[in-house]
Amino acid sequence: MSVQHDSSVEDSFSDMQHIPKLELQHVDFALPPSKSHLIRLLALGALNQEKVVFNLVGKPGKDVFSMVKSLQSLGINVSTRETDSSVQISIEGGNYQSFSTQQQLSVNCGNSGTTLRIIMGLIASMQQKVTVIGDDSLSVRENESLIKSLIDSGVKIEKIGNNNLPIEITGPIFDGSTKDQNVLLDCSKSSQPLSAWMIASANFHCDVQIELVGKTVSNRHYRLTQELCNQFGASINQDLNKYNIPKWEVQMPQYYNVPGDASMASFAILLSMVQNCPVQVKNWPEQKDALGCEILHEMAPSLGIIWENSVIVGSNNGEYATYDLTDCNDLITPLAAILAISSGGEISGISHTVYKESNRIEKTIELMDCFGLKVSNNQGRLVIDGGQIPVVPKVPVHCHNDHRIFMTAAIMMSKFGGDLIGKGLHAIADESFLHRIGIE
Repeated sequence: MSVQHDSSVEDSFSDMQHIPKLELQHVDFALPPSKSHLIRLLALGALNQEKVVFNLVGKPGKDVFSMVKSLQSLGINVSTRETDSSVQISIEGGNYQSFSTQQQLSVNCGNSGTTLRIIMGLIASMQQKVTVIGDDSLSVRENESLIKSLIDSGVKIEKIGNNNLPIEITGPIFDGSTKDQNVLLDCSKSSQPLSAWMIASANFHCDVQIELVGKTVSNRHYRLTQELCNQFGASINQDLNKYNIPKWEVQMPQYYNVPGDASMASFAILLSMVQNCPVQVKNWPEQKDALGCEILHEMAPSLGIIWENSVIVGSNNGEYATYDLTDCNDLITPLAAILAISSGGEISGISHTVYKESNRIEKTIELMDCFGLKVSNNQGRLVIDGGQIPVVPKVPVHCHNDHRIFMTAAIMMSKFGGDLIGKGLHAIADESFLHRIGIE
């Protein structure tokens, strides 16, 4: 049986992006809305009985619209309204019975791993076959933990072809049983499977206990999911390595303000150093919403910056330090560049970054080498000497379908001018990134 696949999201990013040499004097760096928050909120909104309006400062990236389009493919009414400085996303949900029942249903998750896993959980509650696809990068990303847990819970999942996507998912989970259920879940590579289970549990007819195996990573992200679910009607509680989830219904307010993405401040810091100019960070979230990235603010003196009253400027007083990114692994690439050109240091807690859009340990080292910066991998820790001076890359820099590699490379290249392979990658997380730093 043939299935029509939505190709509205790019399959790859192979075009060239020229980065001119810049001499910036001052930059206003408004952080985009947090896609970690917004993707989870949209999924919960799809299960809410009433309309919800999410208020955003700035424009979200394409990962958010991958979730919007995925929910629309499932029959959920989602609309957006934009002004010059803000966006409103409205969603009218219900529960799994509100999802589409059309035949040959296909959902395109684009480049978004978070969208993929959460959507898989929602689809598992449906009583029909749904095909899930993504772009080239997402199609090869590892997803065995969530797939195994769903199959063990009665969901039929079949791969189409040799990659990890497309897949066909046929529910319902637990066969719609009202009997209490137990699930084993491995979160040693990503916490997103746990987030998927927590959100999808609003569709279950039974209580569920999830037992985690392996050491968890990205802890702040699954705790965010737990906090949001509990804020909107759940009573998820933890007992050591087990999460108890009684039956619940989503009850959200009519309006919700989405915080800024703290991880993007790493690019503001790098830009300040490369361009030797002050950068004013706007839309910095409260600490509880920074998802581990508050380490940037807390470690500012060691990084060799002064961060006061939202303005970042460089200093010469940094010191060698260790940065544990277990809960904020998205910082690995820009932080490596920051440390190389400032005070140096070690980056730990990054083993799970090999499962991101690219193998971020390997590709971060490769990117630094393009600019003549030396980074070594010492048993899963990046060791970086400080005081290094970047050089002009000899060839266009390949960004490997990874937006954070691209964004780091773009800022580094702004010192010299040159070409990157991966045009458009930044828009996955931050549509206004190039415009903000004066390139577009």
